[in-house]
Amino acid sequence: MSSVRIIVAAAAGLCAASALAVPKPGYYHPSSVQVGTKTRIVMGGDVVWGVQGAWISGTGAKVTRMVAVPGQPRSPGKTQIPWVLNWMYDILEDKPIVKKEPHRKLPPEALVEETDWQECNWWHFQEEHDNLQLQTIARFIFTPEFYPQATPALDHLIILDVEVAPDAPPGRRDIILYDGNSASAPHPFYITREPHVAEPFFVIPPRGFPRNPLSISLHLPPDIKPQKLPIHLDGQIWPGEVDTYTLRLEEGQQLVCSLVGRELFPYLGDAVPGFFNPVLRLYDSRGHEVAFADDFYYLPDPVLTYKVPMDGFYQLKIHDNLYRGGPNFVYTVFCRDAKTDRPVYTPKERAFDCYPQPAAFIPPKPNSSSNLIVRTGSIDMPGRKDRHFFEIKDPGTWHFELYARREGSPLDGVLKLYGPMGKLPLSVAPLLQTWDDSPGRLFEVKNVGSADLPIIKTNMLYEGSIPQAECDPSGTWTFKEPGKYCVTVSDRAALGGEHYDYTLCISPAEPSFEVFSLSSACRVNGGSARFKACVLRKDGFDGTISFDSTSDYDVSGTFDGDELETDVSISFKSKWTGLRRLDLWASGELPDGRKLRVRVTPTDPGEQAFAYSHLLPAHGFYFGVSDGNICERDKHGPQLGLKKKTSHSNGQSCATCHKKDAKHTKGKSCTECHKNKN
Repeated sequence: MSSVRIIVAAAAGLCAASALAVPKPGYYHPSSVQVGTKTRIVMGGDVVWGVQGAWISGTGAKVTRMVAVPGQPRSPGKTQIPWVLNWMYDILEDKPIVKKEPHRKLPPEALVEETDWQECNWWHFQEEHDNLQLQTIARFIFTPEFYPQATPALDHLIILDVEVAPDAPPGRRDIILYDGNSASAPHPFYITREPHVAEPFFVIPPRGFPRNPLSISLHLPPDIKPQKLPIHLDGQIWPGEVDTYTLRLEEGQQLVCSLVGRELFPYLGDAVPGFFNPVLRLYDSRGHEVAFADDFYYLPDPVLTYKVPMDGFYQLKIHDNLYRGGPNFVYTVFCRDAKTDRPVYTPKERAFDCYPQPAAFIPPKPNSSSNLIVRTGSIDMPGRKDRHFFEIKDPGTWHFELYARREGSPLDGVLKLYGPMGKLPLSVAPLLQTWDDSPGRLFEVKNVGSADLPIIKTNMLYEGSIPQAECDPSGTWTFKEPGKYCVTVSDRAALGGEHYDYTLCISPAEPSFEVFSLSSACRVNGGSARFKACVLRKDGFDGTISFDSTSDYDVSGTFDGDELETDVSISFKSKWTGLRRLDLWASGELPDGRKLRVRVTPTDPGEQAFAYSHLLPAHGFYFGVSDGNICERDKHGPQLGLKKKTSHSNGQSCATCHKKDAKHTKGKSCTECHKNKN
């Protein structure tokens, strides 16, 4: 195993970076939109009180308007909720009185000093809301405060108006929120060409529906008509919920339903209630299950395939494998006919499309001046073992690395080194070393406190968002004599198939390094942006590393000597607005005088159990310049005019001394008869 000089100073840097008050989006619903449409989507997350706008990566899509949903009181007055709901139903039923009232007059019980009503303009100006905004009120009211698996980190809502041009390229995008100083980590989002059906954010129950402790109204069955292929389906899974869609299929169609769920939120710090592990089930018109899918090779999101034997209506059911759920258990399902519309079907395509690849995950390419040996192959049948022979001319240390999972292959590789071969067959050649899996890149345990009050910080596993990337084996071996050697490649479970491809790299071990940014999206203010970066030094590299500038921007920041973390500043030479995706590079001089240039891997820190920090790779390095504040907030002042409650008659309230049938309460409030009595 190559020696790795582990980052020490990054512990404090990661702690500080994760402590910044940057917007933290948790989910978007729906998670995909159709080209040529204007769609309203809901974002749930945390630290969004200062959000001013949002960027969408790529071309042809933009956020035109945002509405911040204010907090709603959890302990309203006993008469307040019925009043709010009655007002809402009057609006939904379009009663004539609504058209005559620009704002419904508050009842007398809401204005007295001893009221238990709570201020909430989102409730008291419902006539200004559209249906989606009313849904946010209804979901809050009908969802119990301590509903199973609820989390306050997802309670803050923002509604985004997304406009997509007819010629916008389909595929994966990133949404980035920004405030006055910072930008959120990119969040995946999809644009599609096919028709699109989204489950409502909340189905408002009919008037008079009970609010019980575990209200079944959390998601009433939506009115969704049978859909023809191709179609894209969006929804949310709540605890115990099973979403059902009706598909109209024709004989001979090759149905492929590809779900994207876990990939929409690949990392969750403490995984409470856990990662979304979706399941797809298909039922025919008689209610018989005809197809089932859970996972796709090693990827957690399923792909269901089914050859349709006859015309009819089929039901597609979606749920979590343990029937967990929550607001961030969102999904989008791509339902297509493989005969006419080829889906993203191979594990390599799915992995590359959904999961970012760090710079170190890309196999190197050989050149005439290096001793690098690159071999490609495929374990195309179960039990197969590939053999690769090579010559060692001089004693020395060599590095072996297999790229499989990191290239989207389901191969769980094992490397075995034999030799020297001489004239011996492989069956009797000496086995020198076996490599199975690679440990995650670990940051050294560091005391970020003091000697008297130690605070231990452990940072580990920067590829935490890549499913099972550690399955790719790697290691080093010191050869003491020249000769012919052999390394074999096989699958750990003796599996194989058409997608089990790999790339094997063999090279002399030499000092090297990797560079990571501690944020993947930055807001540019005044033509410049700042971020922190850290370096992973390998095989004894201790030289100076600097960032490369270009004709479009200057980058300042270096790692000198043993320095493992630095502040980086980037200054742009021209003015622009919107979002740009850049590749940043860093260079250092090797001991033999050669220059090593590596691509900087953009990452975002993630905290786990208040102790472990993960660096999560991102799809790109984004820099954004704001073109204005498009986020609307409550424009009304307090409506109830509540004052601090006064007491009289030995601390008792007016209502205790004067029952509702008292004469002085007819047409008057207590405060009109009793002015601050003590």
